[in-house]
Amino acid sequence: MRGFVKYFFFLFLPVLFIVLWLAGVFHPRLSAKEIEVERKVVSGLKIERVKLLEKSYVSFAGTVVPSDRAEVSTRTMGYVSYIAVKEGDHVRKGQLLLRVDPRDTKAQIEAARQRVIQAEKNYASALAQYEAVKKTYERYKKLLSAKAVTQHEFDMVLARFKSAKAQLEAAKSGIELAKQNLKAVSSNLSYTVVRSPFNGYVVSKLVDVGDIARPGYPLLVLEKPPYRVEVSLPERFYGRVKVGDILRVYVESLSRKTTARVVELEPSVNPMSRTFKVKAVLSDKSIRGGFFARVYMEEPIKRTVLVPERAVYKRWDFTGVWVVKPDNTLELRFVRLGRRINGMVEVLSGLNGDERVVVEGLERACDGCRVGG
Repeated sequence: MRGFVKYFFFLFLPVLFIVLWLAGVFHPRLSAKEIEVERKVVSGLKIERVKLLEKSYVSFAGTVVPSDRAEVSTRTMGYVSYIAVKEGDHVRKGQLLLRVDPRDTKAQIEAARQRVIQAEKNYASALAQYEAVKKTYERYKKLLSAKAVTQHEFDMVLARFKSAKAQLEAAKSGIELAKQNLKAVSSNLSYTVVRSPFNGYVVSKLVDVGDIARPGYPLLVLEKPPYRVEVSLPERFYGRVKVGDILRVYVESLSRKTTARVVELEPSVNPMSRTFKVKAVLSDKSIRGGFFARVYMEEPIKRTVLVPERAVYKRWDFTGVWVVKPDNTLELRFVRLGRRINGMVEVLSGLNGDERVVVEGLERACDGCRVGG
């Protein structure tokens, strides 16, 4: 019995004490709040909310064209003696553009005038001849009635009378023809002064002083505002686009965004290309003709979640984003990505669309860390 008591005090009690001490029986109990792990605070992160895309814009190639375009030429030939405009100038209707040396035209007018004078002289001569032959004819006509001349002699006089009458009519027609020629040549003098046919801009100057202006060859090219964008749209948009609609337009070479109001629609679809043409007036008055433009048309799509490309975190085969949870802590979440759209990337799975993600400072983010200021 005494051995059992000794064994109890010197072996069992020390072991029991050590077990209870290791179990924390002799330590004060801490609340859940007191044992909460202190989280690391990360600052300097840029955070954005993910974007939900429920409609998309598809672009189509278009061309900026003027409302009217004229290749100005002249109907007369001559040296260009004066040019009053340069490329880029704004001109008004009737404004002087250039002059052609009129000396050749004036010489032609003088020659035509002399032909009129000569035709009048020819007519006077033919009239005198006609009057003389007419008197002889009338006298022989009376003599024939009196049987004083033979029928043959009368027929010879009659033939001369008819010939003189025809020559008189021809001379009269010659005067009219010469006058018409003078009128036509004189009108060419007005074409030595070239004026603007409408209010517009000089977009191209094709001659210089001293060049020869030829009839029908363009000298200047003018364009009339307002400028429009012309685009051919697929037939699926037929009926969805109406006159008065506002289209989004981007002119790439100018890096300029603008809008255009639809003013004209092609009434039918081209059976070969399955497209129809749309014409829309640009709101930006500074854009000129010839530019390539993109016209954006809205198309409904399924609900799509987008995040900036710079928000994507890649580590070997892992692709994810740092999500800021409602308690302002970070969570690295795996995502599956789709297509890229203007600096954004489509998230096929992993996000619901109401999250906030880190877009800058990904290298400082850590799982479970708290976002600071």
